[in-house]
Amino acid sequence: MNFFNLKTQFHDLFYSFFKNTFDYFKLSILIYLIYKLFDKYKNKIEENSFIYKCLKVYCYGRQKIETSLIFLSEQVPSGKIRILKFSICFIGLQLSFLSWGLMQERIVKFSYIGSNGVKNQFKNSQFLVLSNRIAGLFLSFIIMIFFRLKPKKSVEKIVSVDNWPPIYASSYSSLTNVLSSWFQYESLKYVSFSTQLLSKSCKSIFVMLLGTIISGTRYKLNEYMSVLMIGVGVFMFSDIGNLTNAKTSISTTLPGFTCLLGYLITDSFTSTWQDDLIKKNKVSSLVMMFLTNFFSVLYTFSSLYSQNEFLESINFMLENSEFCGHLIMLSLSSAIGQLFIFYTIQEFGALVFSLIMTTRQALSILLSALVYRHYLSLTAALGICLIFAALFLQQILKFFAKKNGYAPVKNIEIISDDNNNQEK
Repeated sequence: MNFFNLKTQFHDLFYSFFKNTFDYFKLSILIYLIYKLFDKYKNKIEENSFIYKCLKVYCYGRQKIETSLIFLSEQVPSGKIRILKFSICFIGLQLSFLSWGLMQERIVKFSYIGSNGVKNQFKNSQFLVLSNRIAGLFLSFIIMIFFRLKPKKSVEKIVSVDNWPPIYASSYSSLTNVLSSWFQYESLKYVSFSTQLLSKSCKSIFVMLLGTIISGTRYKLNEYMSVLMIGVGVFMFSDIGNLTNAKTSISTTLPGFTCLLGYLITDSFTSTWQDDLIKKNKVSSLVMMFLTNFFSVLYTFSSLYSQNEFLESINFMLENSEFCGHLIMLSLSSAIGQLFIFYTIQEFGALVFSLIMTTRQALSILLSALVYRHYLSLTAALGICLIFAALFLQQILKFFAKKNGYAPVKNIEIISDDNNNQEK
């Protein structure tokens, strides 16, 4: 690759990046200004007014003692129940996102025959993100309404809408969530699938680093061992001959590594920030999902509209009925996957979630090997075994710790309605 081509690629990459992020940050500034204005002039608004109550939740969140009691003095579930929950999360994440990956590949890699008989390829990845977030927003809203009308104590921790974090703070993880999706799509223009896969195995390292910085989290030795085993396992598993074939790979370039680095940082920040909001504000997975999708829809729609790309994507949908069906399947699998994402983060934390999703990358290659009959070497098979051994290591250790009577009781935390006084 000569210097001119490299310069052109960087120019195109950064132009697209700054064009999108400029639209995102315009909205972010407005979101933050609302918080600062209310924080400064709240004494001038009548406290009993509807707008005051809404802005108070927007800026400071809402936490009720009655509904927070489900989080208090709660014993850690038995080892068998915890392993069952972990298995449900693992299977749910794999099925939903493997389906999502297959539909994503169909939409991005293949053309559609329009009503005029002409083949066209859909290239606007930001519109795909918007459709996924709209589906997630509606799904979370419907579930919130359903359990609000018919509450069930057994799932109250997951679907409760009584506790809310500062709503404006949720926009930060939504912003990085949108950016990470954009980086992921863009990276495939410059690097091979296997290179992108290997980079994702490093996500757990960034989660640990950001978890320490943002939340002050301290990780155990076995968690570091799990991360190391996952990385080595994915590296071994990527040894599939067909993926290195010149017909199926793209040259690795510096812009590609720039995208991968951006993806790792933004995606790790997203899960870590959400984990921190859930723990500090005692909010349910459903509330977190609703807020993240709400702000993500605002970000992507405002950007598409300002760039005159929204109507172009709608016209493509109208001209290609097959694309509409694939888009619906893509969005539904993404929305269902989001439910498992937030529940996994709430129950097991951001690190376990990143380990599961890293394993999903290996399963994606396995699925590709089965469908397209790629050669699977002995080294790759050993990599699969190493990945699953690492993933279940932490849960097995927790199971035996509980069996031997070492499982701790969760901290008792009583939160007042004004969010100022706490007793632990």
